[in-house]
Order: sequence, then C-alpha cells, then structure tokens
Amino acid sequence: MNRRILALTLAGALSVTLLAGCASQNNAAPETTDPVIESSSPAPESTSPLPESSAPLPESSQPQPEDSQSPAQPEESEPASSPSAKPSQSPSSKPSQSPAPSTKPSQSPSQSPAPAPSETPESSPETSVVTSVWNDIAKLDLPGLMDVDSETLSAIYGIDPADLVEYVCKMPMMNVQATEFFIAQVADGRMDAVKAALEARQADLEAQWSQYLPDQLELVQNYQLVTNGNYVIFAVSEYAADAVDIFNTYTK
Repeated sequence: MNRRILALTLAGALSVTLLAGCASQNNAAPETTDPVIESSSPAPESTSPLPESSAPLPESSQPQPEDSQSPAQPEESEPASSPSAKPSQSPSSKPSQSPAPSTKPSQSPSQSPAPAPSETPESSPETSVVTSVWNDIAKLDLPGLMDVDSETLSAIYGIDPADLVEYVCKMPMMNVQATEFFIAQVADGRMDAVKAALEARQADLEAQWSQYLPDQLELVQNYQLVTNGNYVIFAVSEYAADAVDIFNTYTK
C-alpha cells in the first residue's frame, strides 16, 4: 500500500513537474521571441548610419574631378583656340576682301571714258547733211510747221520718194501761212525730175496766194531753190536767204 501511494505520489509529482515544465516552455517561448524582435529593430538603426557615411564619399569624389577638369580645360582650350582662330580669320579675310574694291576703280575709269569719246565723235559725223541743215534752220523764228510724209509729198509736190535718199519737208500747220521748206539728198540722176517738181510746186503756191493775203504771196514770189551736188533746198519764208546760207555751209 505504501509502495502504491509512493508510486502515485511520484507519478503525481512527475506529472506536476511535467506540467510545470510545459507551462514554463510555453511562457518562455514568447519571452525569447520578444528579444528577437527587439534585436531586429536596431538593425535598421545600424543601416541608417551607413548611408550617412557613404554620402560624404561622393562629396569627396566630386571636388576631385572638378578641381582636375576645370583648371585643365579653360586654361588650355580657351587660350589655344581663341587667339589662334580669331587672328587667323580676321587678317586673312580682310585683306582678301580689301583688294575687291580695287576692281571698281579699274572698271569705272575704263567704262566712263570709253562711251564718252566714242559716242560724241561718232554721232556728229553720222548726223546727215539734210538733218543738220534743218536743225540749224529750225533755230530761226519760224511759224508752226508739221512734217510731210511720203504720200503727201507725192500728192502735193509730185515727187516720187524713190528718187530721194533722204529728205525733210515742212508745211505750215495753219492755212494762213505760206512758209514751206524742202531739203533733200537726191538719188543719182534724179535731180532734174526733183527740181522740176519743186518749180511746179512754187507755181501752184503763187496761183493760190495771188488772191489771198498779199504778204504771203510776197514770200512765195521770193522763194529760194538751190542745188549743190545731190542736195537741194526749196524755201518759202522770210528767212529763205538765211536758210540757203545754212544749206551752203553743209553742202559746199
């Protein structure tokens, strides 16, 4: 009996101790986990200073390339390129363009004197005798006159334009004037025909003005008909004598 009681007590004590041990293990488990969590929390604290220590590293690396690059590039590249490029371009381009205006003075004197002497002497001899005679007669105090075309010349004067090399014929613009001028260079062998036509024209004018304005009839009666070589002038005007003098200066 005593042995059974002892065994029971021992078994009970063992069970109690087992229960106590289990309870202690259950209670200890959370206690051990708590410090594990606490140990994990300082971990980020240890990592935070690491980036702080790494931050100064790029700061220390930045001044090194800045000090090494900045003095090397501006000191060597700028003085080398700027003085060499600018003086080389400025003197080379300016002297190359400066001789360009030298061509202008060479052209201006060569062109300006060339046309002046060439045109003036050429135009004066090219001016025909007939035109020169009329230009000087036109400077006299004459009434208003108009040009006579080839058809009118053939109808009124009876002169074939084919018999003339060149001519100037002027008639009054108003029918109260008898002033007329005919100056021509006649083709070879046609002077007699032209002269006969001019005499017939003077006869018609005298018949016309004999019954009308005696002062104009006097101009017709005092007409001038002169020939020099192949040139002829027929003048009915108060300046007929002056016209003949001008005609002789060019045709004799």
